[in-house]
Amino acid sequence: MTNKSTTRRSISEGAENELGKVYSVHDKGEVELVDYLGDDRAVARAARTSYQRSDGANKESDRKLIRRLWVDRHTAPFEMVQLTFRLRLPIFVMRQHVRHRTASLNEWSFRYTECRELFFVPDLDDVRSQHATNKQMSGDNLTGEVSSKVISLIDSANHHSYTVYKQLLDLGVAREQARVVLPLSTYTQIVWSMDMRNLLHYLSLRLAPDAQKEIREYAELIANIVKKGWPMIWEAYENV
Repeated sequence: MTNKSTTRRSISEGAENELGKVYSVHDKGEVELVDYLGDDRAVARAARTSYQRSDGANKESDRKLIRRLWVDRHTAPFEMVQLTFRLRLPIFVMRQHVRHRTASLNEWSFRYTECRELFFVPDLDDVRSQHATNKQMSGDNLTGEVSSKVISLIDSANHHSYTVYKQLLDLGVAREQARVVLPLSTYTQIVWSMDMRNLLHYLSLRLAPDAQKEIREYAELIANIVKKGWPMIWEAYENV
């Protein structure tokens, strides 16, 4: 016998299709939509509450209303949509990710579990120099010979740190203390939940050309999920 799950809440077919899909970032990072609440219509319905209505005449009326809300920056109704992701990302990217304090999250704990040997190493063709004038940005890519040396040094440092970490554990040091030797390149994992209004603000910053490339690649995957699951919202965001 097949059990059929039914729901009376509004669903997004695009979001349903994205649930559980795991997208790869770099060689070890991951992005996955694990849950959501609300579709495009949820924003329009919330906005119509202002004048004691719920539904518009058709989808086109919802589209026009959502666009008008975004143009006029009446953004409270966008908070009625919530998205929850599972992300595996290096700690140095995580530091930028959690600058957006309007999210709720829970992180993989290296107090409860032993850290796995998962470390970020840039691609050979993506080792970047420091920007000549902007203190927070990368400049041009370094040459092949220099890049190879950089990759070797980073890989060696990662391996050495993990070796020391394992030695500390073998000596009986608590996991919560042994982790102090782990580098910022260590991969962690979070469940991260944010409402649509704040998520779009996140994307406006992290998709910007001057955002660090590594976090921009996560933002691009998240944006693609939003585009598929909430096309009216994405259309309003992208065209304003």
